[in-house]
Amino acid sequence: MIEICHENPNNEQSKQLLKAQADSLMKLTGNSAVECFNESEFLAEDAVFLLVKRKGVALACGGFRYLQPGICEMKRIYSHQAGLGKVILQALEQYAVTLGYQQIYLATRNSNTQAIQFYAKHGYRAISPFGVYSHHPHYLSLAKSLANAEQTLGIKKRSLVTALNQYYSPIS
Repeated sequence: MIEICHENPNNEQSKQLLKAQADSLMKLTGNSAVECFNESEFLAEDAVFLLVKRKGVALACGGFRYLQPGICEMKRIYSHQAGLGKVILQALEQYAVTLGYQQIYLATRNSNTQAIQFYAKHGYRAISPFGVYSHHPHYLSLAKSLANAEQTLGIKKRSLVTALNQYYSPIS
């Protein structure tokens, strides 16, 4: 059974997954993109960093941070195991709804075709470059509307908040 936990991106298990992702990005794209991730942004009340664990071992991670009213930016989606990328992505989307976000933005390198295909499969579409990515032509910006998320999930926002609070472990 898997467990989805709120975590500090600076804890040891988070750091291990973030390093593995940076190493993977370096191999794939020639750049680890560590300059694009500020751990402190994921400690705010309008942000989250999650780990997917099995038997206490962290196997996937991801987070989002506030970008602008109604929009969060998702970052550092990474998984050691097939299928858990989808788990962390859906958990982040659901959690974003509970915080009142209507859209999720993200950016990935054009050369990371596996990530682009993954996000497209899950409803993300290309948008104009945003933020720091506006000045970097090697990034592709993507977005997904969460407007219908409550209907898609089949529960009301209040019920979703209750369900998520029961399902997710508190920050430790």
